[in-house]
Amino acid sequence: MINPLKLATLCIVMGLTACGGSSSSSPTNSAAATTAPTTNTSTGSTTTTTPAPANTVTYELTFTRTWERSNFPTNYPNGTHFSPVIGLTHNEQGRIFQRETSASAGIASMAETGSKTLLKNEISDIQNLGNSSYLIDEAGISGNSKSVSMTFEASQSFPYLSVVSMVAPSPDWFIGIDSLLLFNDNQWVDEQTIQLKVYDAGSDSGTTFSAADSPTDPQATITLLSSERADTDFTNGVHFTSGENIGFIKITLMQ
Repeated sequence: MINPLKLATLCIVMGLTACGGSSSSSPTNSAAATTAPTTNTSTGSTTTTTPAPANTVTYELTFTRTWERSNFPTNYPNGTHFSPVIGLTHNEQGRIFQRETSASAGIASMAETGSKTLLKNEISDIQNLGNSSYLIDEAGISGNSKSVSMTFEASQSFPYLSVVSMVAPSPDWFIGIDSLLLFNDNQWVDEQTIQLKVYDAGSDSGTTFSAADSPTDPQATITLLSSERADTDFTNGVHFTSGENIGFIKITLMQ
């Protein structure tokens, strides 16, 4: 016969053991819920959140000349330089020049004289129309200088870069970047180097660097510079045999 006292004692011990097992599993489950990464239950992969790209960023722009008597000897002029750099960041409607179209009064003035006044007024009009928010108005490359650096801002609303500078002396020749897209596929361009070609603004008919003023009437369209071999070394904006450029621009996203 079973002793009632022993039976009661056995039930109490079993009950305590069952309660202890239940409570000991709870902290482990709770910690897993708070520290485990979020996973896709169908694939078991961990979900990673990518930070959204900045709305506005700052770039450094460095303009370097490679135009020298040694590599472009034909009628190489005295006093070579590049006029002060002017440009903007803009949307698709804010461009300031384009090949095979007529140069604006501001582009023609910049290309013929290096003046920024008219072009700055045109950029102001572009900004008033809501197509740009940042003016680039910096120094050029003069004397024995080889390069010039500057910074500028771009935004997702105005992700295109356009800048110009006169090739001087010259009738109406200039270098430029037309609407370079800096924000693409939801990310900012980290670094890019643009080899510069020489444009003819189509407003002066001079054929050599030091030619006298000879206004083109009617005005022609903007083209890449091509000339007779006795006049310059340029065809389609670069050296006719080596393909060398007159300079380059490097842009770098600042962190």
